[in-house]
Amino acid sequence: MKRAAPMRCDFAGFTLKSKVFCMETKKMMRRISASVCVTLLPNLLMLVGCTSTERASVRFDYVVQPEPGKALPAGMKTIYIQPAKLGPATDEKWSELSANVIQSLINESHTRFGTPVTVADRRDTQITFDEADLSATGMSTAKGGSGGQLLAAQGAILGNINVKVERHVGKERTISGIDIGALLGDHNRGGRAAVQTDEVETVSRTMTVQTDLKLIDTANNKIWDQYSSTQQGTEETHVSPFFGSSKTEAALTPQDKIIGTLVERAAREFVSRFMPVRIEINEDVVASSNKNCVQGVKLLRAEAYEDAIALFKASLDSSADDHRAAFGAGVASEAIGKFDDALRFYQRAAAGQNNPVYMEARDRMKAFGSRAKKNA
Repeated sequence: MKRAAPMRCDFAGFTLKSKVFCMETKKMMRRISASVCVTLLPNLLMLVGCTSTERASVRFDYVVQPEPGKALPAGMKTIYIQPAKLGPATDEKWSELSANVIQSLINESHTRFGTPVTVADRRDTQITFDEADLSATGMSTAKGGSGGQLLAAQGAILGNINVKVERHVGKERTISGIDIGALLGDHNRGGRAAVQTDEVETVSRTMTVQTDLKLIDTANNKIWDQYSSTQQGTEETHVSPFFGSSKTEAALTPQDKIIGTLVERAAREFVSRFMPVRIEINEDVVASSNKNCVQGVKLLRAEAYEDAIALFKASLDSSADDHRAAFGAGVASEAIGKFDDALRFYQRAAAGQNNPVYMEARDRMKAFGSRAKKNA
């Protein structure tokens, strides 16, 4: 019986026997796979970024001392807190939150640091406070034209809070398809594009909280201290560069959470001007792909902060834009009371990233760093 003739096949312009065909096909497929990886992988890593799953939750606290030369007036033992007046689009809950935060801080300062002042019960002093509020604006209802006073309270805190939310819808492009044939230079099919992209919708929000707070000496209705601030929080959705889709505001941090944080920050900054205030920090740090950053985050969990800083610095030496390492170094520095270093690291982390966590940490150090004192 005759042996069957070897199978012959044309492939890419070559006539090959079956075994040779199989070998050459495997080699070609390996080359194609390698070409695709070499072409796409660097771009994928550049666009998406590469991070480790290593993370640490870091908790610590410290005390912020009053501003130099500031103190409560002599004899001011009890303070009344009036819920702040509101802007036209501001929810009442922010006024109540501000009053509650201020009351909590004053009470804690009294208990922890011996500050000789307590807070009057608002329910018992509302009527007489209305009298003091009129007097503070130059309108007295007391006999003889003298200023009205709060009974059993030598100080009063008044305020105004205005909240504004701005929303913006934008567009970003995302890769929606990849043509392998075109990517590898197959020009026999009409010159197709190697990569197809689509435009998808993004959403950004900016929340602005304007706060005015003042402490009034009710003995003479004079303003003892006044504080004004404008706090902002910005967030935006981002579309994955590969096969991304539109995202709604539901993907962002809840709006109330950001506004609440800004209101609380303003209240804390105000009270810290004239009495000691404890600052409690709880930060989550996530490592980048750099091995030094990964080890640094592990040391954060062990509270080995000095060693963690050294590793984060090593990561920054090899990759100057490693914002995760910069943030980790800032957290570790703040935890051990190196507040000037913490500010520099936070500024470096925030410089190239529109990250509200980084900016919040930076602003915290700018507000408190010069007056902060690590707990013994």
